[in-house]
Amino acid sequence: MRLKQIKLAGFKSFVDPTTVPFPQAMTAIVGPNGCGKSNVIDAVRWVLGESSAKNLRGDAMTDVIFNGSAQRKPVSQASVELVFENTAGRLAGNLADRSEIAIKRVVTRDAQSLYFLNGSKCRRRDITDIFLGTGLGPRSYAIIEQGMISRLIESKPQELRVFIEEAAGISRYKERRRETENRIKHTRDNLDRLTDVREELGKNIDKLKRQAATAQRYKELKAQERTLRAQLTTIKWLGFNDTLNKLEQQLREQETELQKYQAAQAGDERVLTELREQANTARQQQEQCQQQYYQLGNRISALEQQIVGQRQQQQLLTQQIQQKQLSLAGFHEQQQQEQQQRAELEAQLEELIPELLVLTEQQEELQAQLLDATEQAAEAQLNWQDWQQQHYQRREQLQQWRLQLQHWAQQQHQLAAQQHKLTEQLARLEPEQAEQELALAEAGHHELAEQVAALQLEQAELTAALAQQQQLSAQATQQRQQWQNQQQVLRIEQQRLSHSQQQAGSSGPLLAEQLQIADGWALAVTLALGALQQAELAAHDDGKALYVTAATGDKAVPANTLASVVLSGVYPDYFRQILLAADEAQALTMLAQLKPGQSVICTQGKWFGANWGQQSQVSLTDSRLLRQERLQQLGQELAEVEQELAAAAAAEQQQLELQKQAQQQLSQLNAALSSQQQTLQQQHTVVQLKQQALQQLKQQSTQLQQQLAELQLQQQALAASAEQTELQLAEAEQEYQQALTQEQQLQQRQQQARAQEEALRQQLQQQQGQHSQLQMQQRLCQQQLQSVELSLSRAALQQQQWLEQLAELQLQLDEQQDPALQLQEELQATLLQRSDAEQALTSANQQLAAIQQQIRELEQGQSGITQRLSSQQKALENLRLDAEGYRIRANNMLELLREQQVNMKEVLAELPADADEAQWQQQLDKTVEAVSRLGAINLAAIEEYEQQAERKAYLDAQHQDLTSALETLETAIRKIDRETRQRFKETFDQVNDGLKQLFPKVFGGGSAYLDLTDDDLLETGVSIMARPPGKKNSTIHLLSGGEKALTALSLVFSIFRLNPAPFCMLDEVDAPLDDANVGRFCNLVREMSDTVQFIYISHNKIAMEMAAQLMGVTMQEPGVSRVVAVDVDDAVKLAVA
Repeated sequence: MRLKQIKLAGFKSFVDPTTVPFPQAMTAIVGPNGCGKSNVIDAVRWVLGESSAKNLRGDAMTDVIFNGSAQRKPVSQASVELVFENTAGRLAGNLADRSEIAIKRVVTRDAQSLYFLNGSKCRRRDITDIFLGTGLGPRSYAIIEQGMISRLIESKPQELRVFIEEAAGISRYKERRRETENRIKHTRDNLDRLTDVREELGKNIDKLKRQAATAQRYKELKAQERTLRAQLTTIKWLGFNDTLNKLEQQLREQETELQKYQAAQAGDERVLTELREQANTARQQQEQCQQQYYQLGNRISALEQQIVGQRQQQQLLTQQIQQKQLSLAGFHEQQQQEQQQRAELEAQLEELIPELLVLTEQQEELQAQLLDATEQAAEAQLNWQDWQQQHYQRREQLQQWRLQLQHWAQQQHQLAAQQHKLTEQLARLEPEQAEQELALAEAGHHELAEQVAALQLEQAELTAALAQQQQLSAQATQQRQQWQNQQQVLRIEQQRLSHSQQQAGSSGPLLAEQLQIADGWALAVTLALGALQQAELAAHDDGKALYVTAATGDKAVPANTLASVVLSGVYPDYFRQILLAADEAQALTMLAQLKPGQSVICTQGKWFGANWGQQSQVSLTDSRLLRQERLQQLGQELAEVEQELAAAAAAEQQQLELQKQAQQQLSQLNAALSSQQQTLQQQHTVVQLKQQALQQLKQQSTQLQQQLAELQLQQQALAASAEQTELQLAEAEQEYQQALTQEQQLQQRQQQARAQEEALRQQLQQQQGQHSQLQMQQRLCQQQLQSVELSLSRAALQQQQWLEQLAELQLQLDEQQDPALQLQEELQATLLQRSDAEQALTSANQQLAAIQQQIRELEQGQSGITQRLSSQQKALENLRLDAEGYRIRANNMLELLREQQVNMKEVLAELPADADEAQWQQQLDKTVEAVSRLGAINLAAIEEYEQQAERKAYLDAQHQDLTSALETLETAIRKIDRETRQRFKETFDQVNDGLKQLFPKVFGGGSAYLDLTDDDLLETGVSIMARPPGKKNSTIHLLSGGEKALTALSLVFSIFRLNPAPFCMLDEVDAPLDDANVGRFCNLVREMSDTVQFIYISHNKIAMEMAAQLMGVTMQEPGVSRVVAVDVDDAVKLAVA
């Protein structure tokens, strides 16, 4: 594989479409500085997938687009295409059989980047995957530009490792491992989420299962409850309806009785009216007398009250004077008692003050002792805490030693089990059986591939047949719709003509109705009849000679006359003289042969005589014969259309059945194809796994032997570690027992300190209580003393006020002696006036009482009637209310049945004759109680349970699939790691050997080698050590620029020898070299050009002379690069010639 040519357009300074060919194995690109030579290498790097604008000497990816010059405008896009020759078939996969491969990348101003592979659009990843393991890539060792030499030598070990990985071809493995790890992560995340969902779903299913059973029981009970409610409602309606009928009968009887009482009451009411008027007159007179009597009585009462009030007020004043005198005597005694109490309180206060001073001193002494005891207790507590912390540390250390000892024992057990397992694995390795299984798997895979191909062919045939059936079905449906439309049109026309025929009816039979005409001659007969077609046929014989009945055959019918087309019915005799013609031309020809009285008529409705002609202007609406003929035609057409419609419907149904069958066959075939493809994929996976297993078996035998040896060494080391740990454990247990003895002493000291502190605290609390009690007594005495002094001052003030009130009361008593005598005289005069008014009131009362006696007698008689009437009305009203109540109850029962959507007739038919309301109510109560005992019901639980159970089964299957996939991915990771370690180690050794050989060759002596920074081959970095002849430098950073360049070239070329890339591009790597080293460099390049294509940029003459082809890059137009190619061999031949 080699680079054939590069096509550039709009890329940096190559604005014009430019093709840079590379026909030779060594091509040198030359030209002045700044002409665009390095842009060629940038173009290759860019196409291979470079995504960093910085590595392309720009700030943004759109910087690679030509941005214009002094004479040119910027372009909208840049494109670069690499064309490779693949005649050796180095690329694997689908591109192995391609002799030429074209890779293209295009970028536009909107930063949209597109990739193309052989003209087809693809992804960037597709491009990078093609060159994985080939040494080509945007940052591989195949492209060495300016500055990369120093970066390669001074790179970190992990960065230098990348070149070894690329040379080993394990970059594809790293990519696969990264993808596999992502898949494992996603699979584990999905598995965790799925496990959570399954657990939660399992709980929900258990809950839903119980709820579903309860819901099913609830449905059964509710159905039973609805039935019982409907039956109970019907029973109640029957009872209410019977009671209502009985109440309505009683209501009619009570209304008749009520009418009798109402008539008797009306007669007594008139007499009562007259007596009430007399009573009103007597009552008015009585009220006047009574009013005068009451006025005088009120005046007497007022005078008596005034007299009594005067007497009471005098008595009240006397009592108040006596009370004030007694109060003054009591105040003197109270003042003496309060003065004595004040003296006692003052003496008690003087006794409390010395006791308070003594208690205060005792309390201060106890507080000092308590403070000392508290400090001792705190010190003991700190000592205890320190011991606890030390004890905890000793116990933790002891526990660690025990755990360590258990860990060593577990490790020994695991190592023994692992050794046993490895021994068994070594015994089970059977490469021959694996080869046989691989052969069987490959044969099965081939057979399945043939079955899948056959199914795909059958699928294509069925798909084409289904499309054809769908087209035929659509055509059949369209034809059926057309026949249906035509049928509807014919029926509408038939109905319209039948309606017209019926509207033209008459009282008797018409001539036109009796005629039956041959097909096609209805218009001619209508024209010949004229107005006679509306003539009615009579029963008498008048004019009978003018007509002929076609059915009787009394006269012979002349052939080819209008009479011959009348098949039945009565027609005029002149029809025998009318000849028939097929069309107008024949009719005109026959005119010359007509006899007298004859004429000729044609089907088009034209009638000709010897010297006349007539054209029919009759339409379907005017002619019964035409309508009748058209109706017959429509009947025939309609029958034909119905036949065609039935045939079309049958054809459509047949096509639909065929289409359905084809779809079913296709679905079955698709399912079978999907199953076979899945089986094929699984078989393919099995074949790959068998191949991998066969390769692994050959490696596992050696690895198992090494692992067994390593395990034996580990067991010996573990045994030594376990013995040392047991000694340390014994020492720790001895220290732990000593610490337990110290624990008891510390606890005893702490308890003593706490007991002393508690005793002092209790004494202090007692002293504080006594001191507080004395202080309270002191404050109480002081408060009582203040209260006594305040009471004495108030008593003196109140005594003075009462003396003043006593003098004022005595003065009021003296002033109320004279008004009492005047009131007594006025009272005697008023009593005489009331005696006269009382006599007049008695007379008026007697007259009113006589009238009221008569009224009462009548009212008593009427009262009995009223009572009976009221009783009757109440009874009637009660009956009405009861009837209305039962009517409402009955209607409520009916409404309840309607709401329950129950047919009462059906319920009555199923209801037993001896059905009892109480029995039904008891059954209903039991059912309702059973429903209530069920509690809250989830009616959707049945359907939810089925759905969740189905989902649980689906999730379980997914969980099994994910678990299997996870195991497969982890197996793949382990396999990738094994292959990566093996290939990396092999490549590292080969590159290291190549470096050791090339370095002395390039430098003319010295030594160089590669070294690993870690024992883990998956993570280790790679460092380089180089010592030119005569130097003993400790680090590679001490080398000069030329020495670094030669060391880097030695490393790159040693990689190329191991895994040569299709081409190698060098950008002025010889710049820091002198002529002698440039010569060595050129010789090395010329030697390797037999297997590797070299493209390099150089300003050195020696390097230019080495090239088989010179590619010149010029910039005659400022800002625009152009290419000039020179084949050195052709130039030499031309010079020799």
